[in-house]
Amino acid sequence: MKALVIMLVAMFLAGCQLGGSLAVRDATGVDRFTQFEGASLVLKQDLKIAAGKARVFLQNGEVSGWFDSYQPHCSFEIDSVQHDGVSIQADTFTVSRVQGSIQRVVSREPIRVASLQLLAGMAGGGGSQSFYEGYHFWLTSANQPQVRRMSCFGVYAQPYELYPPTVEEIRQVLGSIAEIRQ
Repeated sequence: MKALVIMLVAMFLAGCQLGGSLAVRDATGVDRFTQFEGASLVLKQDLKIAAGKARVFLQNGEVSGWFDSYQPHCSFEIDSVQHDGVSIQADTFTVSRVQGSIQRVVSREPIRVASLQLLAGMAGGGGSQSFYEGYHFWLTSANQPQVRRMSCFGVYAQPYELYPPTVEEIRQVLGSIAEIRQ
C-alpha cells in the first residue's frame, strides 16, 4: 500500500508540471541539476528504425534491438509506424522541452476465475508492480520533423526504488552515437 501511495504522489507531481522543463540530476548522490531546454542534441550517426516500429533503443553506447531492463537506456522515437523502415539521419536537434515520465511495465498473467481469487484472498489488479522512471527530451529539427523525442529511463524497479537516469548515465547510454550540448 505504501508503494502505491508513493507511486501515485510521484505521478501526480509529474502531472502538475505546467509548461517549463524538468532539470536532470548531474550524477548519483549529487544535488546539482542541469537544465536541457534549449540545448542541442547532436546525433553523430544515422539510426535505422525497422518497418512498423516507431523507435530504436540505445544502451551502453550501442544501438540495440532490445535492452537490459536493469541498466539505463534511451530510445529515439519518430511520429509514425506506417513505414517500410526509415533512418533518423545524423543531425543537430533542439531540445524543446524535458518531461518526466513513469512507465508501468505490463506483464501478462494467466486468466483466473474471479471467485477463486476472492476465496484465496488474491483479489487485486495482478500484473507487474514494477516501473521505469525517466525523461522525454522533445526534439525539433527543420530537416527531420518526423523525429519526435529521445526518451531515457533508469532501471526497472519497484516504486520505492525508482529513480530517473542522471546526466552521467544518459551520456554513458549515448556513448559516441549522440551528445547533448548546452
